[in-house]
Parts: sequence; C-alpha cells; structure tokens
Amino acid sequence: MLNHIFKATPLIFLFIWVGTGVFAQNRTDTNEEDYSSDSLVSEAGRVRAFYPLPIISASPETSLRLGAVGVFLFRKEGQHPNTQLSSLRVPISYTLNKQFKAQVDFSYYSNYNMNILYGQLQWFNFPLLFWGVGSETPNSNEEIYTTQTANVDLYYLRRLKGNFFGGFVYKLLNSRITQKEEGGLLAQPGTIVGSDGGFTSGLGIRFRYDTRDNNMSAAKGVYLDAHVSTYQPWLGSDFSYTQLRFDGRKFFRPFKKHVLALQLEVVDTWGDPSFENMALLGGKMIMRGHYEGRYRDNTYYAAQVEYRLPLWRQNWIDNSKSLNFFERLGLVGFFGVGDVANSFGAFRLSEIKFSGGFGLRYLALPDERINIRLDFGFGTQTPGVYFQIREAF
Repeated sequence: MLNHIFKATPLIFLFIWVGTGVFAQNRTDTNEEDYSSDSLVSEAGRVRAFYPLPIISASPETSLRLGAVGVFLFRKEGQHPNTQLSSLRVPISYTLNKQFKAQVDFSYYSNYNMNILYGQLQWFNFPLLFWGVGSETPNSNEEIYTTQTANVDLYYLRRLKGNFFGGFVYKLLNSRITQKEEGGLLAQPGTIVGSDGGFTSGLGIRFRYDTRDNNMSAAKGVYLDAHVSTYQPWLGSDFSYTQLRFDGRKFFRPFKKHVLALQLEVVDTWGDPSFENMALLGGKMIMRGHYEGRYRDNTYYAAQVEYRLPLWRQNWIDNSKSLNFFERLGLVGFFGVGDVANSFGAFRLSEIKFSGGFGLRYLALPDERINIRLDFGFGTQTPGVYFQIREAF
C-alpha cells in the first residue's frame, strides 16, 4: 500500500502547490456586482467557530463505536464578508472490535471566492456491507467485508468569469480487503472486480456555475457542478475507466418564510472500475435512509426535494443574534428517488428506489446561517439517523 502512495505523492504535492500558490494572486476584476466595495473588507467579515460533536453508535459488525468530530468554520480577517466560509472537519472513531476511522475534510475559499481548494483525506480499517452489483440485488446477498483503505480526494477551482469556475481534480484510493465472508460474492475469484482491493489513481477537470447566496445553507440560487476524471495505468491505477459526475441544485423561496431545495445527481462510468469506485446509492447527503452502497453500478441517478421552514421565528433566514433557543429551531421534510444500472439504457421504471424523511435544525450561527442538522431517513434499511453541521445540500 505504501509503495503505491509514494508513487502518487508527487502528484498530490503538485496539486496542493498549484492550488495554494494561486491564492497569492491579487483580484483584478473587482467590478463584479456582488463584490463592488472593498470598503466592506474589515474585521467585521472575520468568523471563527468551532463545534465538537460526539460519535456514538453500535452494530453487530462493529460492536460499540465511540469517537468525536470537530468542525471548524472560519473566514480570515480582511476577507470580504461575501466570501464563503472555509471549513475544516476532523472525525475520528474507534470500536471495541479494534476498528478505526480517521478523516480530514477541508475547503478553503480565498478572498472574493476567487479560488476554492477542497480536500478529503481518509484512513480506515473498518467493516462495510456489500450486496453485489446492480439494481436488483436481494437483501439475502448481504455480506460483511473489512478493508484497510487510504483515500485522497482533492480539487481546485478558479473563478473564470462571473459565477463560472474551472479547475482540476485528483483522486487516489488504495485499499486492501483483509476479511471476507466465506461463500460470499467477494470470496469467489473473478466474480467482482477489485474483490481483493487495489490501487486507483485518476486526474480530471471540473467546471462549476454557482449563484447560491450561501454555500452552507442556500435560500436562493443555482449550483451546477460537473467533472470528468480518467483512471489509467499510466497514472499508476490498477483499474482503467473514466467517470463523469454531475450535481445540479436549485434553491428558491415559495413563501417568504420558507425554502424549497431541489437536487439532481448523475454518474456515468466507462470501463472497468473496482466495486469500491462504482456509483453508490445512499448515504448522508442524498437518498438518505439507504446504506451508502446498498445499490451500486456503473451508472446512477438520484433526485431529491427538501422543504425547510422555521418553527417559532418569523423567517428561515434570520441573522439576529438575540434569537432564543426555541426560535433557532427549524423543521425539514425530504423525499428522493434514484436507481443504478449498467448503462443509461438499462434503467427500468419498475426498479426505482425511494427515500424520505424529516429533520430538525438548530441555527447555531445566525450571522452565517449555519445549522446543526438531525435527520431521520427511511429507505431500504432501518431508519438512518444523520447528525451533522450544515445542510445535506
């Protein structure tokens, strides 16, 4: 595993060097409508907020799982108040079965949102569930496997003009499957691509159009993000494939007090990815209530709608610091549909998967519209419970 990571290290450092180096560049097009006054740049734009949250769960494959996640939100002094908040998130957990997960997520917005640098670094030795590949995998297929995985996911975006951004992405995933169920699909040689793990390394380009008024909790605007990445032997990858991902979102206010949010996510893959790198349905962001990876294949789509309303305050958007505890509470309801298939032509209406649920919100940082969310999602498994900082999308 380390040999593969060392091979990719120059690419990782090149990515970070290029991404951080451009932050030193001065903005020259300060005539944008939303950023027209440099007089607003002052200590008033500075934000520093830290939220520690516990991780407590239990399941047959992990026993008791304990840990914590720290979320740090910030905007540096001297940055324009319209600059989106940067964030650093560090979850760490350990189970009584001597399994662990450690992760670092960061997103950095330079002044005026001219440059965006995002990264996710993961290391875990953890059991996961697998049902096979495809849209019709039965519950009886469920098996547990344990993987030792190192994952690096990076992207850099530069504002090209107005609300358009462009940049590049890099992804590395090195896994070793250490335990499999006897008689399961992963234990059958030649049945599942990547059943023993493997090294994945890919480069790509990314484009984004973003008019959201807030990247943590949007109430209006459009977000369109697309990136295509190729994973090839000349990058050190054990698997050869190309993958396109699209994420489209729309936010508006049907009534003054409320917010309606829509999202469409699409993934299409050409080639032979490992089962770990296929499009996965489910998780904490979209199709909540389905275990992430309950269904997986080369192609995937999911759409969701979420309605957000305050409970005792007058408006979902209220930046008053004088709000009491009950006035900070909000309620959301969400509903989603989605499916996976080998190709777009193989989707069948009869196989559509559904998810739905509701959630509570606590407005922790009114000035920046930062919510702590507690969601209950219902899908194929027992209800999923999701406790996090910021909205799902």
